[in-house]
Amino acid sequence: MLAAACAFAAMLAGGWWLSSRDRGSAITTSAVTAVRDIDPPSIVVASAGGPATGTAASSPSDSLRETDVDGAVRVDAQGRPQPDRELRRLFDYFLSRIGEQSPEAIRVALIAHLQPRLAADALATVLAWFDAYVALERDSVAAGHEARDMAAAVARVRSLRRERLGAELAQAWYGEEERAYDDALTRRRLLADRSLDEATRARRLVELDARLDPQRQVVQAQSLELDSAVRQSRDFELRQVDAATRYAEREALFGREAAQRLAALDARKAQWQERLRRYAAQRRRVLADTALSDSQRRQRMASLLQGFDANERRRVDVLTRNGLLPGP
Repeated sequence: MLAAACAFAAMLAGGWWLSSRDRGSAITTSAVTAVRDIDPPSIVVASAGGPATGTAASSPSDSLRETDVDGAVRVDAQGRPQPDRELRRLFDYFLSRIGEQSPEAIRVALIAHLQPRLAADALATVLAWFDAYVALERDSVAAGHEARDMAAAVARVRSLRRERLGAELAQAWYGEEERAYDDALTRRRLLADRSLDEATRARRLVELDARLDPQRQVVQAQSLELDSAVRQSRDFELRQVDAATRYAEREALFGREAAQRLAALDARKAQWQERLRRYAAQRRRVLADTALSDSQRRQRMASLLQGFDANERRRVDVLTRNGLLPGP
């Protein structure tokens, strides 16, 4: 059950406000279910798998070269695109090239993929959603890092989603995960409320669980351990607790297997931070080298990213654009 907590800790190790593709990979599949079609009937015109998919246009250095396109555009009976989670997955597939291709090139590749599949007005709508999504993801990273705590970060990003996308689109793309967060927050508040006697607290927790479907009940149980693991890891960081003590305390609370996984995540986090520090130092040297031409500088900067995979390059790109790389 603590696998979800371990996954969340891994997400924190790479930066909490990441792309939705990165976030989705860090959450158990039962935690967030797909949003259903908004205006059925709908028709999949560009889906993952199957003969309609094909592969996205790519360059020789493209990490997605010859891969099946993930995600879909669904249209209703009138040919209008539907703003569902499948469309968001499609956007994330193309955006995973960030760091190896420019945003402009990524957008061109998306257009090339969609043009044979959509009418001109539908394509214009999808591209407007894509542009809004890219801007939202970028600004959400900055908002998350500027917030004073997790609750403030979540509130600000939730507000941004509705400002930039509108209520319908924000609900379609983020509604399920926001409800899961709200349920977890309500539970934590009940557990922390010292004004409640144990019988009242237990009754309210049962009432809260009764509103969840069976799948969400499993996720809720996982979130309790997730919350405990995250708070414990933060405390370890603040107190600079050594690895042996961390392992012992985690084993006592969560069991041996979970303690081993969390120890591995600590190691991955440390390795990631060290890689970021090396990259940041090398980047500063390239930028400071006045002997380089603009072309040479671009080539050097591109070569610095070769040690990162596609998802890692997205993280590095977000950290770089928001001035969050480690300092000297």
